[in-house]
Amino acid sequence: MSDARPSDEARKGLLSSVSGKAKEVAGAALGNDSLAAEGQLQQAEAAARKDASAKEAVAQAGAQEAAEVISREQAAAGSQIRDVEAATQTREEQVTRAAQAQKAAVAADAARDAATEQAVVDARTAATIQRTETDERLAQAQAHHREVEAQREHTEQRSEAEVLEDAAAQARAEAERLAAETP
Repeated sequence: MSDARPSDEARKGLLSSVSGKAKEVAGAALGNDSLAAEGQLQQAEAAARKDASAKEAVAQAGAQEAAEVISREQAAAGSQIRDVEAATQTREEQVTRAAQAQKAAVAADAARDAATEQAVVDARTAATIQRTETDERLAQAQAHHREVEAQREHTEQRSEAEVLEDAAAQARAEAERLAAETP
C-alpha cells in the first residue's frame, strides 16, 4: 500500500477514525447531515485503511513466509542437485572402473587365448618335428638294414660263386685229366 511504517499507518488510521467519529457526532448534534456523512465517510475510510493495512501486513507476512519457503526449497533443491551430481560422478567412476576392468579382462583373455594358441602351434610343431625325426631314423634304420642285407646277399653270392668256381675248376681239372687219360 504505502511505504510508511505500520505504526505510522496505525496512528493515522486511529486519528482519522477518531476525527471521523467526532465529525459524525458533531454533525448529529448540530443537525448537519453533511458533516455527519463526512464523519461516517472518514470512519469508513479509516476502517478501509485499517483493513488494507491488515491485509498488507498479512500479505507481507505471507510473502516473507513464501520467501522463506522458497529459500528452503532452493537450499533443498541445491542439496539434491549436489547429491545427484555426486551420485552421477560416483556412478560414472564405477562405470569407468567397470569398463577398464572389462577391458583388462578382455585383454587378459586375448593374451591367454594367444598363449594357448601358441602352445598348440608349438606342440604341433614339436610333434611334426618328432615324427619327422622318427621317420628319418626309421628310414636310416631301413636303409642300414637293406645295406646289411645287401652285404649279406653279396657275401652269400660271393661264397656261392667261389664254391661254383671251385667246383668248375675241379670239373675242368677232372675233364683235363680225363681227356689226358683217353687216347
